[in-house]
Amino acid sequence: MSEFEQLVDQHARLLTAVARRVCGRRYQVLLPDIEQEIRLALWKRLQGGSEIRHPSSYLYKVALATSLAVIRRYRPQREELEADPSERREEVLALRRLLPAERTRLVEELIGKLEPDAARALRGYLTGLNHGELAELYGWSPSVARHLVYRSLERLRQRLGERRPED
Repeated sequence: MSEFEQLVDQHARLLTAVARRVCGRRYQVLLPDIEQEIRLALWKRLQGGSEIRHPSSYLYKVALATSLAVIRRYRPQREELEADPSERREEVLALRRLLPAERTRLVEELIGKLEPDAARALRGYLTGLNHGELAELYGWSPSVARHLVYRSLERLRQRLGERRPED
């Protein structure tokens, strides 16, 4: 086992706790991305030959800085979506006015434009499979399945927001 893997395994709970604390409920959907970014930042720093004297405090600082950086990158997108709630409300109301068959067709059309794995993950999730079942079904790890589902749902929401029902 490499030095990086040992370090991450020994301090996995600390890294996850920091990411969860920074995310709170508002940014819960970013948790898998943040955890991945933390590991990537640690790996890069270890590749640079950095010697770590106090692993817990060093990892805490890296996890905190990385978590905050991810949220800062995400925040402008979130604020942009929340900028004019009345406009967003009109889009939602327009989608609700569609007949169920039309809504289903629209959602299926948008899912069809996703990458193959993302589309499979989202279809499975929408039919009621959980992340563990998706992982087992497609041979993914549970974290990959969870990541694909969350990312696919976000892309679907974005595309539904961009798409006008009259199109």
